[in-house]
Amino acid sequence: MAIATTLDPGARVTSAYRSRAEQTRLYRRFLAGLSKYPVAPPGRSKHEQGRALDIVARGDVLRRLGAMWQQAGGRWGGERDPIHFDA
Repeated sequence: MAIATTLDPGARVTSAYRSRAEQTRLYRRFLAGLSKYPVAPPGRSKHEQGRALDIVARGDVLRRLGAMWQQAGGRWGGERDPIHFDA
């Protein structure tokens, strides 16, 4: 997170581990059109495994972090889900 906040002082992690109940709630909001970003169905999210996090930051910062994350072997959500990072 230090790199993110150096590039964008307002950057913050908004989600990491999620319970099944939390994932279900977020997925229902997504299906109802109330989510700006995609949400995986319950049981299919890396958040439920503790292997994902969402970061809110400026778009240029997310793209830079995404490139760095992928270079390190992680998976970034790209333009479709730019806040999502998982391992």
